[in-house]
Amino acid sequence: MEAFVLGKAKRVITPPLGTPLYGYPRYEKRKATSVADDLHANCAAFGIGKPSALLISLDICAVRTDLVKRICAEIAREVPIDPENIIICEIHTHSGPCCTFTPGWGVSNEAYIDGILIPMTVAAAKEAFDSAEEALLGIGTTDSYVGINRRQLMEDGRASLGQNPYGCFDPEMTVLSFVNKSKEPLLNIVHYGAHATASGASLEITRDWPGYMIDRMEAETGAMTFFTNGAEGDVGPRLTNGRTTGNMALAAELGGVAAMDAMRAYRKIREYREVDFEVLHGTLTVPYKPFPKKEEIEEALCELERGEIVGTAIIMQNALKERLKVYENGEEIPESWHFSQVMLRLNGVVFVPFPFEVFSEITVRLRQYSPYAHTLSLCNANGALAYLPSKEQIARGGYEVDQFTRRHIFTMVDDTDDHILRENLAILRGEK
Repeated sequence: MEAFVLGKAKRVITPPLGTPLYGYPRYEKRKATSVADDLHANCAAFGIGKPSALLISLDICAVRTDLVKRICAEIAREVPIDPENIIICEIHTHSGPCCTFTPGWGVSNEAYIDGILIPMTVAAAKEAFDSAEEALLGIGTTDSYVGINRRQLMEDGRASLGQNPYGCFDPEMTVLSFVNKSKEPLLNIVHYGAHATASGASLEITRDWPGYMIDRMEAETGAMTFFTNGAEGDVGPRLTNGRTTGNMALAAELGGVAAMDAMRAYRKIREYREVDFEVLHGTLTVPYKPFPKKEEIEEALCELERGEIVGTAIIMQNALKERLKVYENGEEIPESWHFSQVMLRLNGVVFVPFPFEVFSEITVRLRQYSPYAHTLSLCNANGALAYLPSKEQIARGGYEVDQFTRRHIFTMVDDTDDHILRENLAILRGEK
């Protein structure tokens, strides 16, 4: 019987100085002046006998859906792996190049994508495939307080960006450690959910707090290490300044805490086991809300443009104009959103992509009802459609909810979390 194999590789994907850094307003004025630490394309190849799937974590903020498909297709030209068996996620640092499009926040950097991101990611995938060898898996978990709910409740009940010590967040940090048959270290994958925004709007290129954790763990274990970000939609870094953003000193401070937590989880590993590997497929379907009438869109646009068009208002204005184009161009109005889901299962561990910045309550619920003990949800995975709030939080409003309800041309229903939960569970249980 053929054994489980693992291949791993990484390539530097740091952009040149002068590159606009993505993630905050005034994007065009925030250009990199130095490199605090290099960004990487990190790749793990999994399979039985030979690799049949890839998990890729990019040290950038987000990758738009069509670009994910393009990267997967480019990889498939060089590596004999079905592009439908590839997960591409990001660590969500706000101190790297823009590979998506958010009006007012960033313009997709096509020169960087063509010249650095795609060729280096393909090279990492090819090396990971070619380097595959038999491997065993160990799993360790611990509670970590690197993250904190960031939807701070104001006196009037509004949700604002800050720190909410009473709000939901997922404290579980998981470390997957792979060794070869001789028990020599090969690869560590750390999974946790929190925004990588500790460095704030600095002008330094950096992986933010995850970078300090990764480097420390590589030094301690001798194994290549990378990070996969979980439920960070409503979770910010737990900074001593009480905010969701800070500076490089605060990023280093929090990264040290994360490193201690990751090593604590790693040291809990008592055995390494043979791996039963499987790729799961299915389709997620979520209904859209009824599309507004043309007159309603025009009225909303006029009302918006009576005020100052800054920040999230730029995003809303763009969405309203795109909705008008649907009528002007006579486009067909879809009834639902569809997403081709792929999951990677290794024994009791399963990676579940979400093409959103998903709220923590949703992924905690998924893990609670999943048939697998370690159900690791990945944010901004195989797409970047902004935030996915839980149904209960929509009533609170706020930045993330506005992005969900007003950013897109077609708006998903308020109970999208329930739809996605049910459909992912059906795939996990083999019912789809």
